[in-house]
This record gives sequence, C-alpha cells and structure tokens, in this order.
Amino acid sequence: MHMINTALILLIITQVKGIYSDSDVVDCNADLSDEELSQAIKLQTLDKYFFLIIPIIAFILTLIIMLSFIIYPKTWKMPGDIIFFISFCEALLCIHWLSTSIYFMINEISPLSDELFCQLNSVVSIFAGTGDVTYNLIFCLYVRITLKEQFVARKKLPLILHSIALFTMISVTLIAKLFNYNGLSLFGTCSLKYNPGFNFAGLVLVFINTFMSVYTMLYIKKAVPENQRYLNLIGKVTRYYSQYITAQFFIQLTQAISYILVGLNCTKFQKGWLLIFITIENSAKLCTPFVLSILRLRDPTIKRQILLIWKQFSSKSSIGISLLPEEQNLVVIAKTLLLDKVNTIVYSIQQIFQQDDYTENNSKVNYLFQKKYKINNQINESQQPLELDAKITQEEINEESQFIIPPEQDLDIELRLMASTIIIYAPKVFLKLRKKDCKVNNYSDSFNPIANQEQINSFTGPDGGKGGAFFFFTFDNKLLIKTISEQELLVIKKNLGSYFFHLSRNESLISPIYGIFKFVLLNGQESQIFIVMRNALQIPSSNVIRTYDLKGSEYQRKVLKQYDLKKDLTKTTLKDIDFKEQEGKLFIPENIKDLLKDNLIKDSKFFSELNLMDYSLLIIKMNWSTFSQNNLQMDINNQYQISKLFNSQLSCIPSIKEKGVYYHIAIIDYLQEWNAEKKIEQVFQLKILKRIQTNLLKKAVNTKIGSQIYN
Repeated sequence: MHMINTALILLIITQVKGIYSDSDVVDCNADLSDEELSQAIKLQTLDKYFFLIIPIIAFILTLIIMLSFIIYPKTWKMPGDIIFFISFCEALLCIHWLSTSIYFMINEISPLSDELFCQLNSVVSIFAGTGDVTYNLIFCLYVRITLKEQFVARKKLPLILHSIALFTMISVTLIAKLFNYNGLSLFGTCSLKYNPGFNFAGLVLVFINTFMSVYTMLYIKKAVPENQRYLNLIGKVTRYYSQYITAQFFIQLTQAISYILVGLNCTKFQKGWLLIFITIENSAKLCTPFVLSILRLRDPTIKRQILLIWKQFSSKSSIGISLLPEEQNLVVIAKTLLLDKVNTIVYSIQQIFQQDDYTENNSKVNYLFQKKYKINNQINESQQPLELDAKITQEEINEESQFIIPPEQDLDIELRLMASTIIIYAPKVFLKLRKKDCKVNNYSDSFNPIANQEQINSFTGPDGGKGGAFFFFTFDNKLLIKTISEQELLVIKKNLGSYFFHLSRNESLISPIYGIFKFVLLNGQESQIFIVMRNALQIPSSNVIRTYDLKGSEYQRKVLKQYDLKKDLTKTTLKDIDFKEQEGKLFIPENIKDLLKDNLIKDSKFFSELNLMDYSLLIIKMNWSTFSQNNLQMDINNQYQISKLFNSQLSCIPSIKEKGVYYHIAIIDYLQEWNAEKKIEQVFQLKILKRIQTNLLKKAVNTKIGSQIYN
C-alpha cells in the first residue's frame, strides 16, 4: 500500500515537473519593469483552462442564487442580503477570471500593469475580492450576533454592516489605485500589483478570514444545545451553516498555505515544481464562487426558493407547496432559541414568585408543575413576611440567591426549557416591594408559563425604544420583563435603600420594580440582566387611544407630521410637542390635581437627590368603555372599582372631558445617572441649539432687511 502511494506521489511530481519549469519562477528580489514582469509572469497552462471553464459554471450558479432573492424579496432580509452580495461579488470575480483567460489566449502574454485592460480588470478584482472577503466576515459576525445577542434590538444592524462593507470595498479599491498598488500580480491575474519581496498584507487578510471561519464554526456548536429535540428541529440548518463555514475555512487555509509557499519560492527556493502552488492558490480562489455556491444552493431557504422558481417555470405542476421543505434558516434558529430562553425565564420567575409566603395557595396547575419538575431550588426563603416599614440592611441589598434549571435530559417536561441559572438580586428587599402591591398583583399567576404560551409564541424579538431593550408583557397585562445593562444594575443596587423607602412612604408614580434577575445559560455563551416591573397598561393594548412619553423638553420631542394625523396612532408613542398640540393638558378632577402635582414634585426631587435623569412621564389614554363592553362586571362609572386594579389612585385617573377615558400614568426609564457621557451629550446639544438659534436669528434679520429694501 505504501509503495502504491509512493508511486502515485512520484508520478504526480514527474507530471508537475513536466508542466512547471525553473525558468518560469519569478525572482521577487529583483526590481522588474512592467515589460519584464509581463514577460516573466505567465498564466500557467492548467490555470488558463481552469479560468476558462470554472468561472462560467460558477457565474451561472451565482446568478441562480441572486435571481432567487430578486424574485422572492421577503427573503432579502439578513442573512439573505449578505448571501446576495457575496454572490454578486463572486459573479464579478468570475467575469474577472474569465476575461483574464481570454486575454492570455488571444495575446499569449500577460498584460502590462499600466495597460487599460489590466487597470480595469484589477479594479474589478480588488473591489469584488474585498467585497467577497468582507461580506464573508460579516456573515460570520452576523451568525454570532444573531445567536448570542438575542435580547438586544438592533434595527440599524443591516445598515451598519452594509455601510462597513461598502466603505471597505471603496476604500481598499481607491487606496490601491491612488498608490499604484493595482496591476499584474504574481499569480498571473490583474489584481493587487506584484511588489518585490514577500507580501504579508494578503496573508494577514487570509488568516483573519480563516480565524473568523473557525471561530464561527465552533460558536454555532456551542450556541445550539446538543439534544435530540434541537437536532430534529434545526439540526439540518445548523449542519448546513457548519458545513458552509467549514468549507470556507479549508478554502482559506489552502490559500494561506499556497500564498506562503509561493512567496518563499519566489524569494528563496526558486524551484519550478513549487509553481504548482500558484495553480493551487488560483484553484482555491475559483472554489470560493464554485464550491460555496453549490453549498449555498443547499441552504434550506435558497433551496426552497429554487424549487418555487422551478415550479413557476416548469410545465410540470407536480411540485406543490405542501411538498416543499419547511422554511428554515438562521432566523428560524435564532427565533427558536429566543423563544426557549423566554420560556425558561417566564417559568423561572413563576417558580421564584411562588416562594412568596404572602401569596394565596398555589393552584393545582402550579402544584403539578412543582411536582413534575425536579428543579434544584437554592432560593433563600424568609421565615415570615417582614413588615413594610422594617429596615433593610446592606447585607439584604447585597444578597444574591440562585434558581437552577439542570440540563434538559434530567427533566421530564413539555415546556422548552434551557439549562440555565437565574441569579436573584436582593431577594428579601424585592419580596417586601411585592408585598406592598400583592393586593393588585398575583405575581405567580401572571407568569404562569402555560397561560403565557400565546404571548411567548407570538413574540417577535426585542423592540424597545432608543436603548433597544427587550420587553415581554404577561398575558394579563399586569407585569412586564425588561432587560437592563450592567451599568443600570449598579445604579439600582447603589440606590436600592433610598428607592425602597421612597416607594414605601409615598404615593409615588414611579413604576415599581418587583425583582432583578440575571439569566445565565449553562454553556456560558450568554447572560442577560432583566427586571420585573408593573405594566402601566393593566388592560389589553387594544384599548389604547394615545401614548405619550414626556420629558419636559421640546428638543427633538415631536413625532407627528401633518399627514400622520390621518393614520392610526394607537401604536405610536408620541412626545412632548405632540401632547401639547393634541391634548394641551390633562383633564382630571380638581381633587386629584394637587395630589398628582405634589407627588410628581416628590418623585422629581427624589431623582435629583440620586443624580438620576432622562426619565419619562408615561401618559396613556385608555378607552375603558370598550374594555367594559367585553367585561360586563366592570362599571366604568365606578372609579373605586377601577382603582382597585392599581397600586395608587394616581396611576389611573378619569378624564372629565371624555367619558369612559382614563389616564394611566407612570414614571419609567429612571435608571440613567448624570455622568460624564451625559455631560458631553449636553454640551453637544447646547452647541447645536445655539447654532440653530443663530441661524434662525440671521434668517429673521435677513428677512427684515430684505423686506425694508423691497418696501
């Protein structure tokens, strides 16, 4: 067997030596003129035919992929748009390689670097090559972001990534052109120009791409749980992405090794048979559009699109939609993982809140849950419910406990739970805050995982405001989950004592926090801090008339435009100027005005003492008339009956102008400290305001002078 292998190797070497000659090796230590380079650098025989045949096939494959996305624009969103632009760049590269082969066959000599053909061809090569490398890196980055940072809204992510890619493509091309780096390369194509010595820049780029491919491949395996349910659900898609990135890795690795050997050969070895690595390098380049396009056709989404196109253009109508493979892609994987994480969090919170000893007896459903799921519960229970005015200690503020969900194979469950740990911050302090509102909130029932399945399954992802926070609203609209940052956690912990006493002793409008938790996956790939708060709605959002987020400022505090008034504004969050124009003021009973004003002042002073800022006064106009029509036991004229649903009479105030309309009021987003970042932001805003005022003044003066001249 060894003799056969040795014979094959000798045969290959003999054939290689018959094709490649020592005289064809370029001396990279010599400073050659363009004419000398044109004579010295040749497109090798195998390369010439590879460049003639493979790019045609690869070009057709890339066109098929691009066509599938053009015909079905719904799949254009990420990562579909990334794949589209990778295919577009590779189609340009196919044209570049094909034109190189045709030129060499016609002229039987390499083009001069300064020749128009080489200049144009090199610009196309550099632009498309940079785009191919950049978008493949972006694809790896997108995979990581999508699978890991699922609790963060990134609405501008596509714009940012495409901007980075376009900027890189244009910048590299312009730099190459301006500094005369484009021209005839050592590999016989017009691209990045040959320069004397060993070129490290291309090698570094190849290794970066290789590293990212390996990192992403390993991350996918870590991010997706290795159990039978996931293998059945999304294993096919996961395997596809792993295969794609693995193939990309080996192509990049082959290029890197060939690049090193070609560089060493032209600078040191000067051996003709080592020229085979130029062919291997060029073949690896051709594999990028050829092999990876074949693999992309196996992408479940693209495969489905191709079958749909075939169904449309084929005379055979045997392919029905029902026979097509179910649509699965990276977005489906990410959503499945996210929903399982939300399921896990909701279930964990319910189990934690069931430990509150002031609550009513657990329902039969909850009892069955506790009996069925053998959860490793490490919650520190208090012996007796402490009085609300009891002192809290620094030890209680710093206390942490854990709620652990072990690996799935240890659980006999129907819910999709993930092995994880929930860290509970200051459990005794927040137990007291929950006790304060236990008459209007049944915390355990609100987080019943079965009752919340409709909300969980219809959840589309984080869509918070400017901060991009993740929000989840319980099925009964009583409570919500919101993610916070590490910095916001520090703010709460630092001020928790003052926060507790302020809420305990005042009829505050501050939306109370009922618990702070940290979700940590068992594999350590993700952790997220979140809080449980009171939901200002309390009844279904279908009864919302208007929502206002007020900050007491007019700077960039207008949402509505003239044509917006004809639109449905029930799902639009309006701001200060909109409130002034649409409402003017709150139409509330006289006996509540002073109480509301006094408590707003108290809350504002409290935030000022803690150095907190940028909070909002949330005002929601709710139509209780429509709500009462579906809830006959609810009397909208009975303010006492409605107020029993809230922790304060100031949280829900009737309108004296519109019958059946109530104002739901709460202070939210109050965890921003006045720090250096905010000071810098204020300085810039003041400069902008001064510039606007100066421009308006100049305009007014010019208008007045012009008017005087005209008169």
